[in-house]
Amino acid sequence: MNNSQPQPNHSHEALRQRWLAHAAAAFDLMFDSQYQDQLVTFDQREQRAVELSRDLTVWLLQQHVNTDSGVRPDESQRIVCPKCGRPGQRVTGPGEPLPQRRLTTVAGEVTLNREQWRCTTCRVVLFPPRSEVAPGYRGLQPDRPA
Repeated sequence: MNNSQPQPNHSHEALRQRWLAHAAAAFDLMFDSQYQDQLVTFDQREQRAVELSRDLTVWLLQQHVNTDSGVRPDESQRIVCPKCGRPGQRVTGPGEPLPQRRLTTVAGEVTLNREQWRCTTCRVVLFPPRSEVAPGYRGLQPDRPA
């Protein structure tokens, strides 16, 4: 049930309805009478609950990254290399499909669909986390006012 394709123009309410349907399916797998013979011991019950909660977590993460505005930054955004801070060059063309990057999270696997950019100085290809990143450890520190 992991939909990794970006979902443009999905309204908040439509996404909520999809979440409720997904959560209802998880509830049914835990409580529906046809599955109770699989949930006899406490360990079986706990394992099912953990599996369902991980599935719900991955679903939420996947939907959230699918709606990220940074997937295809517009031309006015300045994308910089997280290592050296120099401007990046767009690799992914406007009509091209977005490259995928699979991430293994604590809960499971999530797929990021993002444009690729290149730093000609560092000779790396990057999936920018946001338009401006302060140089530093893996470029993940947020910009801080002086």
